[in-house]
Amino acid sequence: MGTTTSQEINEAYQQAQTGCVIVKRKTLGYIWSHGRDRLDLLHRLSTNDLLGMSANEVKSTVLTNPIGRTVDYLIVLNVENKSLIITSPGKSDIVFKWIMKYIFFQDDVTLKFPDESLIQTGLYGPKAHEVVAKITPEFSSLSHNQSFTINDSAWIMRVPPPGGIGYEIVSDATTTQELVERAKTAGAVKSPSSLYELLRIEAGLPGAGLEIDISYIPLEIGLRDAVSFTKGCYTGQEIIARLDSRGKLAKTLVGLRSSDKIPIGASLQAPNKSYGIVTSSTYSPKLGWIGLGLVKPTVCEPGTTLSVTKDKISGSASISALPFQSSLSV
Repeated sequence: MGTTTSQEINEAYQQAQTGCVIVKRKTLGYIWSHGRDRLDLLHRLSTNDLLGMSANEVKSTVLTNPIGRTVDYLIVLNVENKSLIITSPGKSDIVFKWIMKYIFFQDDVTLKFPDESLIQTGLYGPKAHEVVAKITPEFSSLSHNQSFTINDSAWIMRVPPPGGIGYEIVSDATTTQELVERAKTAGAVKSPSSLYELLRIEAGLPGAGLEIDISYIPLEIGLRDAVSFTKGCYTGQEIIARLDSRGKLAKTLVGLRSSDKIPIGASLQAPNKSYGIVTSSTYSPKLGWIGLGLVKPTVCEPGTTLSVTKDKISGSASISALPFQSSLSV
């Protein structure tokens, strides 16, 4: 498989700004949860309020450990009599075992990996809604947090913020191929998978293994929308609630802009000498070098200049509000 060229990325990026792109997502993890107590169990274990989810509703939530650190960020798609748990890449086994630890003998819950491989494909851009409506008219009525069942192994959803930047199709390989062809006929352009990372960073969304990591609590990495502050207890709830109520977060997610490359893992030093870290970085054809970083809340004001240091190479970056731009909203 050939390497994606900068020209291909630039062309795909421009299409994402004005039309609709088809982007195959990096392989995510999928777990089916069955039984009457399936949502109650996830509600007890994770940050969001999942009780009473209706059929075809979609919610984001976070599994946290006893000290409030992020185990994984999940999307839960609830359909008739079962729920699909979508995990970060490479995390399905970890999430499966984590949930299994908390299933007690009285819980009517069964976990199972899908019988056939599922593929996730994004439709992003200002014309994504038009493309989706042409694929199947019923799709056009979807609001955020909703999905539409295509068949027994295929769904399209408007994922809740901060999880996505358009529509996501989850389907088996055969259905994926059919839907991609219909999307192309409707005007969408197939784009390199690497485009997702660029769009993710521009949207200020945390990335798996970068911001979404056991080192951070959900509030630090921009996942507040996936946290309920009115529900009952869950693993890690006391720590997260205390840090939020006292305004004592150690870090907060910010955007970074620079005239030079911003290396992932680089140290960020603020004018008050406090330190942070670069967690994501990319080159935007529109914005130049951009990245995401974690710094102390006291230095997160947009426009603040930070020094960037890695391997004895120094530079600077200015803090930017997130998202960097909102032209991809659909």
